[in-house]
Amino acid sequence: MPDDSGRLPEWLPDWHVDVEGCVNFRDAGGWATVDGGRLRRGRLFRSDDPIRITPAGRAAVDRLGLAMVVDLRQQTQFSRTPGFVEPARTAHVPLVDQVVDHTDPPPLDTPRDIADLYAGMIDESRGQLGRVLDLVAEHLSDGPVLVHCAFGKDRAGLVTALLHAAVGVRPQGIVADYVRSDIPARRRRAAMIAAPLEDDPPVARLPEALFRASPETIELVLARAVDEHGSLDAWVASFPTARSTVDRLRDGLVER
Repeated sequence: MPDDSGRLPEWLPDWHVDVEGCVNFRDAGGWATVDGGRLRRGRLFRSDDPIRITPAGRAAVDRLGLAMVVDLRQQTQFSRTPGFVEPARTAHVPLVDQVVDHTDPPPLDTPRDIADLYAGMIDESRGQLGRVLDLVAEHLSDGPVLVHCAFGKDRAGLVTALLHAAVGVRPQGIVADYVRSDIPARRRRAAMIAAPLEDDPPVARLPEALFRASPETIELVLARAVDEHGSLDAWVASFPTARSTVDRLRDGLVER
């Protein structure tokens, strides 16, 4: 937890937000852009869900002064617990997950397998992804915005990569931000196996690779986006967004 000055303990990286009960709550800012800018810190956050959040964790979230929380989970996940903030500041935009049979999961053993899973999610969620970009752009002028899913790695990882691409974060920065989910996702899986809640999904039945955040996975996603659209800018432009969204994202997130 932060000390009285609000500083994090030395063992925590400065991009990690110490929210008790969450393992992957962090600042998505600080990355360099291709045009010489840098993402502001304290404006865009990403996280796993608040299923295990404690009162101290909620107090830490309250101190961030979030203007909006975009919850990307499916309805069954969304209904499990109150969100990070009250409903008036929560937008539920569930992305379509490719169904994974817990009893007989498909091959999910390599980074390419996970990238293929993401490709299906993107193809089936183009409207929702455009809506998320619009929501973030709309609310940045009011304060910080949080995007989250269950583990903070897959759906939140794709959305963050798309937001980063929209404002011109260098590809190596997009990859590095995604990879920061690797250890937290594995820690959360281990905790769910060791001390499961009654309505936790049976994560032990799923391939361990599904809970990794390897650089190769997101590199494949970005490479496919460029192959299909010509550039990351064109990839972003392929999603249905308001005409002003990209400019508003850049104005709200990038310092020159």
